[in-house]
Amino acid sequence: MKTPDYHRRQQKSVVFVALMLFELLLFFIQIWLFVMVLENTLGGKTAMAIPAALASLGILGINIWMLRGVEHLKRQL
Repeated sequence: MKTPDYHRRQQKSVVFVALMLFELLLFFIQIWLFVMVLENTLGGKTAMAIPAALASLGILGINIWMLRGVEHLKRQL
């Protein structure tokens, strides 16, 4: 019979994998933002730089929040 600790650890690993997949999505969004700003800057249009920088700062905030959540999960083990 499997203990409740086993099920709790298994559930935490599922949450961790979901966080990593979400992190991968955020990473691709940041790469896309970088490429779009670079293409526009090389084309002489710099209007997209500020909104992209703000979006990247928002993604950074999400990453820090997720890191704190992972650290919280790690402490509970």
